Formats: sequence, structure tokens, C-alpha cells
Amino acid sequence: MKLILAIPAFSLLCSSAIVIDKKAPAHDFTPVPPTVEESIAPKMWSTHPAVYKGESLELFFAPPNPTYLGVIDPDGRFFYLVYPKESMVGNLKPLVDSERFADMETLVINTSTLTADPYTYGVLDNQPVFTKTGIYRFVLGNDLHVDDESLLEIVKIRYTHREKGFRG
Repeated sequence: MKLILAIPAFSLLCSSAIVIDKKAPAHDFTPVPPTVEESIAPKMWSTHPAVYKGESLELFFAPPNPTYLGVIDPDGRFFYLVYPKESMVGNLKPLVDSERFADMETLVINTSTLTADPYTYGVLDNQPVFTKTGIYRFVLGNDLHVDDESLLEIVKIRYTHREKGFRG
């Protein structure tokens, strides 16, 4: 029974032996947690989660925007849409360069005409993005090649590779 009381007493004695620098303030700064609005407010969104061939989709942003915007097609192929113009190689060109994109609040994308950098070795020309029905994931961030998706903003758009109302 005495051993049970001795363990907490010994722990208290050891913890009081820690040297505290009385010259340093207890807190160098007071961290401010994000407000509810900041912690849940998306940096990118769309009001139309489904589009058909030939339609345009509109992405909305809360500037300042990160450096990169990409899209992943239903087969998992990645395309760069926005990147620094210094990174352009061959005939590869961003839809919008990062500098101009930083302050943009909207981006309209036509599903019929969008071409982008397919991030494929040896391919030096933009390629068509919307080529088949499925979910397209738009990815926004300062580094799109991360393992933790929570570091990115992702918007999913359902694309149908036929014109709206077409039956056949």
C-alpha cells in the first residue's frame, strides 16, 4: 500500500527538479486558433458538380491562390492547368500562369477545348483533358505531389462525354 503512494510522490519530486529559466517569458507568443469560417472555408469550389461535353464549368477561388492547379482524369492521369511560366517547356503552356492566377476569383473551363500539360515524359504539347465520362478531380496547392491530401483543395466534377439531352 505504501508503494502505491510512493510512486506519485517520487514523480512529483522528479518533476520539481526541472530547471526553469526565470528570465524567459512563459509564452513567447499566443497562438490564435483559426476561426470556424477559416477552418472550413474552401479555397476552391464549383456550383455545378456535373457537366456535359461542350459545356463550360466554373471554378471559384478565395485568393490568394496557391501556385498550382491540376486535374486528374477518371483513369488517374494528371494534367497541370496552372503553373509558373518559367516552367514552360516546348509547346506546353499553362491555361493561366501562376502569377496571374494568384488573384483570380473564377476560372471558366470549356470541356470541349481544354488542353493541358499531361505531365508525361517526352510529351511537349498540351493534350485534351476531357476525353471520357467520369469523375475529374481538380487539385489546388503549392505542391501537388504530396502524400497527404489534406494539404490540397480538391473539387470533384462529374463529366459526361456526350452532349446534354443526347440519347443514343
